[in-house]
Amino acid sequence: MTHIPWYYEWHFSMQTDFLNMKFNKSFDSSNTIPPNAIENAISQMENGMLYRYGHIDGDSEVSKLEAAFGEYTGHKYVVAVNSCGSAMFIALKAMGIKPGEGVFTNAFTFTAVPSSIVHANAVPVYVECNDQYVIDLKDFKKQIADNPDVKYFILSHMRGHIAELDKIKALCDENGIRLIEDCAHGLGKRWNAEDMDKSHFVGHHCEVACYSTQSHKILNSGEGGFIATNDEKLAAYCILAAGSYEGLYKKHLARPMDDNLFESIKFDVPNFSLRMNNLTASILRPQVELIDERIASYKEKYERIIDILSPVEHIHIPAPVDNAENVGDSLQFNLIDFDESDVANFIDNAAEKGVIIQVFGRNNNARDFRNWQYSFKDMPACDKTAKLISFACDLRLPMSFTLEDIEIIGTIITEVMAETTAAIPSSKMTAAAG
Repeated sequence: MTHIPWYYEWHFSMQTDFLNMKFNKSFDSSNTIPPNAIENAISQMENGMLYRYGHIDGDSEVSKLEAAFGEYTGHKYVVAVNSCGSAMFIALKAMGIKPGEGVFTNAFTFTAVPSSIVHANAVPVYVECNDQYVIDLKDFKKQIADNPDVKYFILSHMRGHIAELDKIKALCDENGIRLIEDCAHGLGKRWNAEDMDKSHFVGHHCEVACYSTQSHKILNSGEGGFIATNDEKLAAYCILAAGSYEGLYKKHLARPMDDNLFESIKFDVPNFSLRMNNLTASILRPQVELIDERIASYKEKYERIIDILSPVEHIHIPAPVDNAENVGDSLQFNLIDFDESDVANFIDNAAEKGVIIQVFGRNNNARDFRNWQYSFKDMPACDKTAKLISFACDLRLPMSFTLEDIEIIGTIITEVMAETTAAIPSSKMTAAAG
């Protein structure tokens, strides 16, 4: 008897029973905390040493975490803080941002990015994104020409999509613009990924890179972040600004070892009290050694869902830019030849089957620049971004999902798309395509 592979048997049964099919796992789950991290956290709670500077020596959990993180990313200096938003704020302050100055940033990113700029009493200047979800270089050049006084740029690797870093750095260098990379979604992603001799992690085209350990990131501590740099002066400022005072900077392991750097500025730097505590660090430090393993797991599922959905009509999954690695814990795709009512029907139909898809430009999404009214007086003229996010879908792919889960999700989306398009009058589809 000819053996039929399990997937074909399963796929046939799913198609024949689509009306009763529903995915029952949560799309909001986070990476679990490994047992050794739990033990580490319990130990910290038992000894009560939760304050990062409570140890006599420099071997606090936070200091050891900073050293381990820098060893992974390749940065000389690392400062652990309470969030990526705090990291970006401190980075701007370290660079000398003044009240009222402008900061370029993506029109498509998370609200924490412009919020960090506003926190620094600066003004976001938004750059359009393209259909690859990264900044539009043509518009960036235009914004530079239109805003010659703006000398800072927070480049957000939104949802792990990496822009044309070499070209962006060249533009920044040519125009005296200081670059910060928001690597909240960029940890472990490589530039020049196909050429390992030239390959390196993102976060090295800039003066300062900022990372997140919020629960939906590769490293999970609920909240947390890192400032990473190879510039000793910026590092010294960031250590003091994060919450080091008196001579406590000496308890940092991943710091510049020239004490004069600290002594010369320590009375000029505000203490913003944004440092990480030892309990958070105790949860994170054992996870650093799991980064590559987690990335490999994400990559396998990410590539499989792309294989399933790429042939589906009305779904477009943009390819990453040349030289950029795109390994996601979520998938973004654009809906083609749909209007907003079609988008709503597609999203609602998928949700009825247990597949939760968000559209960046719908409802109160915190990634829609039109909802960042705290950051501008007049609505930014970002028509290209506004149109894109109205049809850009966001599908989370939690670590807890198996490959079989991915197959089921892919099948549901495929069938929901067929169901949605079948309900659209052919005359309307023809007009949309035209």
